[in-house]
Amino acid sequence: MKHNYIKSHSEFQSYLEGFEDKKYSVIALDIEAESNLHAYGEKLCLIQIFDGINKVLIDPLEMDNNTLKAFFENRNILKIVYDASSDLSLLKNTYNIDMKSILDLRPAVELLDYEKKDLHSVIAAELGVTLTKKSKFQRHNWVKRPIDKEAIVYALNDVIYLYRLKDAIFKKLYARKLLDLYILKNLQVQEKDYTRDPQDRYRRLKGYSSLSDVEKRTFQRVFDIRERYAKRINMPSHNVISRTDLISIAKDAGSINEIKFPRRFTAGLIQEIVRELEKAVVG
Repeated sequence: MKHNYIKSHSEFQSYLEGFEDKKYSVIALDIEAESNLHAYGEKLCLIQIFDGINKVLIDPLEMDNNTLKAFFENRNILKIVYDASSDLSLLKNTYNIDMKSILDLRPAVELLDYEKKDLHSVIAAELGVTLTKKSKFQRHNWVKRPIDKEAIVYALNDVIYLYRLKDAIFKKLYARKLLDLYILKNLQVQEKDYTRDPQDRYRRLKGYSSLSDVEKRTFQRVFDIRERYAKRINMPSHNVISRTDLISIAKDAGSINEIKFPRRFTAGLIQEIVRELEKAVVG
């Protein structure tokens, strides 16, 4: 699929200057991210844009935070998106970016009560376009370069139909007298505070809520040790020490000796981690 690929700070700056020459712009926008699946933590990996004519891919791995912030927070660029909540959360909590001027079509789909509400199903229902291979890229490694050609097609498909989809959905909203309610729902998506409570990193894990107060404090200490090492070696946290092992350690310090560390870990690294865990469980 023919597209422009922007992979340097200077290229992105030149691209942004094109928006500044206009009083306003409308684009279809989506992002791909790493979410502690192939490497440590969350990371913005790809930005896809369609302006009605041009298909553009931006490689944010080569951009500084100020440049990304200037783009996403530009109020003069209307950004047509689909189901933006997770993207807004990632941008806020990882980059301190509050995306402005969004038009999220997902609240409209909720109001119109489509049978299947994922983007590809809605595109098929409204535009008669069947997009395949979606499941293949649900766990794709978007950090890897160069980006696979099939992955590029998948990523661009998530934006090139958003203009037409917006028009079709808005006609239905207007016909069913739901347009005003949609405007409110879209504003609520945009104005929500996506800042995460630091305690959520513990509370969201299965089994944590059933621990005693003492066990929860132990869990938090060993959890933080795991995160520190995962970040140091750039490995998904759950691959360093599993959730079930963390829960077991919080309940019984002896469980430390039953941890199955990755084979790539050296004996010295394992000993280092174990020593820290043993200190943590005694408070």
